[in-house]
Amino acid sequence: MNLSDNLKKIRKDNNLSQEQLAEKLGISRQSVSKWESGVAYPEMDKVLQICQMFNLNIDELLNQDIKKIKENKEAKSNINKFIDDILNFITKTIDMFSNMKFKTKIKFLIEQVITIGLLILLFLVFGYLFLGIINKLFSFFDYNYYYFFILNILEAFYLIFSLVAGISIYLNVLKVRYLDYYVIIKNNNTQTENIKEDQNKISIEKPSETIVIRDPNHSEYRLIKGLFKCVIFLLKIFTAGIIFGLIIALIFQIILLVLSVLVIKTGMFFIGIFIALISSIIINLTIMYLLYNLIFNKKINQSKIGIILISSIVIMSIGIGLTLSSLKDFNYIRDIESNYYVDQTKVIKMNDDIVIDDFYNVEFIETNSEDLNITFRHSQYYALNIENISNKIYFSIYEKDPNLFELLRTYIKDFNNKNIIDYGNYKIYISTSRENIEKIKDNNKKYIEKQQQEYDSESYYNNQIYDLEEQIEEKNEKIYELEEIIKNYIMYKEQKSK
Repeated sequence: MNLSDNLKKIRKDNNLSQEQLAEKLGISRQSVSKWESGVAYPEMDKVLQICQMFNLNIDELLNQDIKKIKENKEAKSNINKFIDDILNFITKTIDMFSNMKFKTKIKFLIEQVITIGLLILLFLVFGYLFLGIINKLFSFFDYNYYYFFILNILEAFYLIFSLVAGISIYLNVLKVRYLDYYVIIKNNNTQTENIKEDQNKISIEKPSETIVIRDPNHSEYRLIKGLFKCVIFLLKIFTAGIIFGLIIALIFQIILLVLSVLVIKTGMFFIGIFIALISSIIINLTIMYLLYNLIFNKKINQSKIGIILISSIVIMSIGIGLTLSSLKDFNYIRDIESNYYVDQTKVIKMNDDIVIDDFYNVEFIETNSEDLNITFRHSQYYALNIENISNKIYFSIYEKDPNLFELLRTYIKDFNNKNIIDYGNYKIYISTSRENIEKIKDNNKKYIEKQQQEYDSESYYNNQIYDLEEQIEEKNEKIYELEEIIKNYIMYKEQKSK
């Protein structure tokens, strides 16, 4: 039986103590205490008295959960009130508009257009900034299917959010700007018309309606409250998405923390990285805790959270400082002559018309060879593809697909030896005779000049085409004007002949 629990719930909801309830029922406080503890049960007349006092029936009091019943009643009541509020809002707006003077109506409509325009502009600007940030955050997807899938979801979310937020803001502005300050009232003073008929006076009362400014009773509208609740709900969903992103970031932070142990031989560098990662994990968890409490409307100890965040940021800064200061002990190796780079060679027969497509990072070495001896010096993770198409040499440098664990092992070994090696550095050497070198350079110069001439010619002809298209458009407009003149002249002649 739920009687004991229901009695406690009813008493607390009505802000009554056990003594106050006992006084209303004409019994002792101990009796109420026994009922609520389940030791004893009230007599039938007291049950009926409680039901009558708190508008309940016996079955609800004895067998059902009062809390659930109250929630269901409140839910139905809220829905009805929400619908009534919508209708009341619309009715009041129409009444206000219909009782305005013409000049006031024009002013009102202009203000609404400006308000809606400003809201649209505001959300467009924020949308542009939002998409810019998203493009930066998700650029690692390289504009593939996943990138566009995530982008479409976020665009749809922002569109729904903008629509709901825009409507709620607009209606709130309308309420604050007009509905709270304009109200139609009926004058208590009445105009009376006296009509004499059979020596009897017939009084006809005509109540006058006026619009007055400043309604002291600012009414609340569940419509606007409901829309703001939708905005808050959407913000909570967005916050949940941020928490999901922080969880992924936390996983990467933990992975990096574990990997940092592998470079323990670096000494101060390892200590700095380890401190910075621990602090970043604490900051991440604190932000997740704050967002979680924001979603579920839970209270937080602001001073304690503030101390944790500030302390973690300070400690992380110390860790980053230790890491950066220890980098001075590392050797940055990008000397192409070092042992970390290997050679790849290829021989190409010399031709008087030969051209090299790109001179970037190419160095000529004068020898007695009549052929072109090409040497590509690079790290073990890169390779060179050389193509000779119609006496034009193309260099295509690409990155090999290394084994991830092998690459990780190499970088860890380098770090433990306090070496930072530029594995992306390369150099192309072309060894041949002086005559061949001069010939290649001369061919390249002519090739570039020819390309420039072709580009200039193409630009010239494109400009010519554009000018001719403009002339054609002008001629077409002139033709249209002349056709209209002829048409009007023919119609004039026909009318005159009639």
